[in-house]
Amino acid sequence: MKVLVIGGAGYIGSHVSLELMDAGHQVVVYDNFSSGSKVNIFKGESLVEGDIMDVAKLEKTLADGFDGVIHLAAFKAAGESMTAPEKYARNNISGTINILNALCGSGTKRIVFSSSAAVYGEPEYLPVDEQHPTNPENFYGFTKLEIERILHWYDRLKGIRYSALR
Repeated sequence: MKVLVIGGAGYIGSHVSLELMDAGHQVVVYDNFSSGSKVNIFKGESLVEGDIMDVAKLEKTLADGFDGVIHLAAFKAAGESMTAPEKYARNNISGTINILNALCGSGTKRIVFSSSAAVYGEPEYLPVDEQHPTNPENFYGFTKLEIERILHWYDRLKGIRYSALR
């Protein structure tokens, strides 16, 4: 499979990319290096230096044909999200919509989204499971939950299959 790993130069992204390559998949990393590093790019990976806010670059990259996308690009500081919600709304929510819209025109119909346990808020019981109520306590968690809801609609309306990993 050919997989686009958005945010693939970060800690988690680099490990996901390595596992994919070890399993024999072709990996293309898409990253703006705002928190990732070029030292995390492995030999054999292709690299597209780009931002999820750059719609034209996303569309051009996805036009190259991918079997799936793994979306790991997000701002993730819960505290900062409470003082700069516009930054988190723009990057996390609008950036994901940019990815989904680019997928619509590309023919790629599968995406794995890196969500967060922050969608649950304060646990009502332990262990927290998939049936636990969602009640984020910070704007970061809110963005992740909204993205899950948006993914549901793109699946329903555009046939883009998704998995959201919490």
